[in-house]
Amino acid sequence: MKPWDGTILPLKLTAPYEVEVTARGSTFHLIVGHHRYGDYICIPNWNVGTQLASLTDRFWNYERLTGYTELKSVDAYSVTSALVALSKIVN
Repeated sequence: MKPWDGTILPLKLTAPYEVEVTARGSTFHLIVGHHRYGDYICIPNWNVGTQLASLTDRFWNYERLTGYTELKSVDAYSVTSALVALSKIVN
């Protein structure tokens, strides 16, 4: 897959984290947090909510996100890349 640019705008950097991501013409409002059994992501404007592995686990997170028909493959990749960027901001 050819790389592309995107932006991540932090909205709230305490858990649960909130960021707005824009990439390839799509915008995502990510809510990312932790519960008793692990991490989760909610993308309300795309009707997506699922478990996450660590924020940096691109493969597992991508596989979970591509299970949603609303998200194209490139959108799921944009979100997983944003999660990696978020991990660098909050850690």
